[in-house]
Amino acid sequence: MVVFRGLGWLFLALAVAVIVHDLLTWWSEGAYPFSTLGSLWAHLDPASLGNTQTSARRHLSGVLWTWMMRPLLTVPAVPAFLVLGAALVWIGRREGGRSEPGFLAGSRPRRRRGGLS
Repeated sequence: MVVFRGLGWLFLALAVAVIVHDLLTWWSEGAYPFSTLGSLWAHLDPASLGNTQTSARRHLSGVLWTWMMRPLLTVPAVPAFLVLGAALVWIGRREGGRSEPGFLAGSRPRRRRGGLS
């Protein structure tokens, strides 16, 4: 469950980073760009985007790229990261509000209150 929460917070942080990137781009260029998943991928590593497209068309059906990957890459990045991050945090939530004993929390006995009895 810690892994889901960690990944969820990572995606939420990515959403904030994309918002900051878009706002800085808007401030410098004067037009607000809605960053898509494809534009972010192309901005970070354009060669891998081209290689993925080429290998998907070569080894898999071209229909897979046209009907699945292309629409996925046109999804706006901020809502995608927000929804994915919130879903992962929700999946990894703790039940009952108590922390589970484990490696980080430890497994020690509960303290007694009220003196020597």
